[in-house]
Amino acid sequence: MGGEGSMASAIQTLRQNRALLKKRKFKNIKDLLYESSGKTELEFKQVSKEELFRIKQKIRKQQKQIAQIELGILIASFVLAFVICYAFYLWISS
Repeated sequence: MGGEGSMASAIQTLRQNRALLKKRKFKNIKDLLYESSGKTELEFKQVSKEELFRIKQKIRKQQKQIAQIELGILIASFVLAFVICYAFYLWISS
């Protein structure tokens, strides 16, 4: 039967990856973060409530525009599919 070599290679690769994951510890990653930045916690930018409200409104407006475009594409594709099917039906029936 063909494919034994490729399956054995896939199994071996999975075992090697699993062994690498077992070696990785969260403590080592945390130490690496601390060594590179000198901090252990993340710092986020602080924004005012008004600015946060404007950002949310902008995101909602963009998502609404994207939804309208997707709906237009969906309707156009349905109409095009119907026209093609109808033309094919007329071509077959004549």
